[in-house]
Amino acid sequence: MLEKMLYNMCLSMGMAIQEENPFGCGVYLCGDGTRTRGYFWYLVHEKYFVITKCDFIFLEDIVLKMQDKLCYIALRLDYGRHLPPGKVIAFFEEQGNPTSTVMHPGNKIAYTEVMYAPIFYKKHFGTAFTSAVPEPLTILKNMGADHNWSLEMMNALAEIQKSNLLGMAAELYYVAKAYELMSALIDMGSDRILENSADAADILRVIEYINSHYTDKIKQSSLVHIANMSPTKLKKLFKQFTGHTITEYILLKKADQAVHLLSDSALSIEEISKRLGFETVAGFSTSFKKQLGIPPSKYRKQIQIKCFENPSSTQLFRFS
Repeated sequence: MLEKMLYNMCLSMGMAIQEENPFGCGVYLCGDGTRTRGYFWYLVHEKYFVITKCDFIFLEDIVLKMQDKLCYIALRLDYGRHLPPGKVIAFFEEQGNPTSTVMHPGNKIAYTEVMYAPIFYKKHFGTAFTSAVPEPLTILKNMGADHNWSLEMMNALAEIQKSNLLGMAAELYYVAKAYELMSALIDMGSDRILENSADAADILRVIEYINSHYTDKIKQSSLVHIANMSPTKLKKLFKQFTGHTITEYILLKKADQAVHLLSDSALSIEEISKRLGFETVAGFSTSFKKQLGIPPSKYRKQIQIKCFENPSSTQLFRFS
């Protein structure tokens, strides 16, 4: 079903299968130059998972739909909106609810992704291994909305994206990397999931509060009250649960929102700084550079590909 969904999505974007496949395996499609320009490639491994690499831009409004009854877990390294080393994003659909979204001209999509079907983790984690481990879906649910993905996970996806292998060698390499990626998720999850479910619920309340108030001045006393635990225990469990200190987590939230405002709004850097709760533009720039490696002004220049007045007159590019 995952393959059918991807193929139908590509058709809706005006993409067609190409006889000349630069990857030497899988399915390679290219845009028609009217609705999209660029490529979408995927490799299906039995009924277990689909590995995807893509880099394209929308040239007109297109509605993308996810079909009904489709369940999956997807781990994605996004290159379209974030600079290297990129950002791992997790998607999971356990109910199979149909969804749709409208993509507008100039929107650039570039990512590497592995989509796992439920049969993968139900078989592998149910009967194929001797170790008792929680299902990936359980891990993702208990990780919270945002967390520090392990370097191993980012590397596995980045190495799929960078691979120059062809044919059977490429196929074996990609499949191995998909298993490596899931292994890294399991390893990260076993370190992060709290044994005490009450503690997990308390930390999730703190995370939800921060997610709603990160642009405000958040007092430690407020978080201690929400968690109903001592400051020392809160700091320890929050770091265990998210991989960050509370301050680091708040700054990451600010940086992530800054990326969206820099990409999708005409707000000045000073206005964005105020909106995110920074007292000075310099403080905002320093914090942003620490998280993404470059100042906000330079970041905005490098994502201007999303703002073409006439996308058809531009050349597609890829982050390296």
